[in-house]
Amino acid sequence: MSPIDHSSKDKSFSEFKGKFLKTLKSKDRKSLESFLDKDIHFTFGPETGKKDFLKSFQLTEKPNDSDFWNLMNDTIQLGLRQNAEGQMVAPYFFETFPSDYDPFSHYLIIGKNVNVREDASKESKVIAQLSYQIVKSEADDLDGRRLEKESNCNWKKICTPQGKAGFVCDRFIRSPLDYRAFFEKKNGQWYLTTFIVGD
Repeated sequence: MSPIDHSSKDKSFSEFKGKFLKTLKSKDRKSLESFLDKDIHFTFGPETGKKDFLKSFQLTEKPNDSDFWNLMNDTIQLGLRQNAEGQMVAPYFFETFPSDYDPFSHYLIIGKNVNVREDASKESKVIAQLSYQIVKSEADDLDGRRLEKESNCNWKKICTPQGKAGFVCDRFIRSPLDYRAFFEKKNGQWYLTTFIVGD
C-alpha cells in the first residue's frame, strides 16, 4: 500500500491545504473555524457541529493545549486520496485498506525500511525491514507499557507478513481505525467535514 497524495490533483484543494496547514502550525482557533463544516462529524454519538467539535477537542478554553493540532497534522502528513465522491480523505490508505484484514487487529507500516526488532528496544537485533506493508498485531499483557524513553518509542508487538513475531516503534505503524479526516467541496469552498477515530 505505497503512499499516495492526490492533494495536487485539484488546484483549489492544494491552496486550501496550504492555508489549513499554516493554521495548524500557528494553532489559530479563529482561523480554524473558517475551515470547519457547520455540521462537522467527529463522534459516533449524537454530537455534531462546530460548537461541539471545538468543545470536544478543548479548543474553546485552551486552544494551545489541544491535542487536535498534532492529531490533524499527523493525519494529513500521511497523504490524501480522492474518493469516488470527490472528497479528499486522509490518511491515503483508509478507504483502500483491504477488507479481508480485520482493522481491529492489523496495522499498516507507515515508512520505508522500518526495522522490526527481536525485542522491545532499539538496541535489539533487527529481524526484518518492512515498507508500507500490513502487519498483524500480537497483543499481549505488556501492551502499552513498553515505552522506551531514549528512542521515544512505544513498542508494539507485531507479526510480519512472513510470520515472524517482533517489535516496531509505534511511530511507524498506524491502525486504519486511527484518526481520519474527510474534506469536501461545498458551494465552491473546501471544508473539513469529518474528523473521527474508532469504528
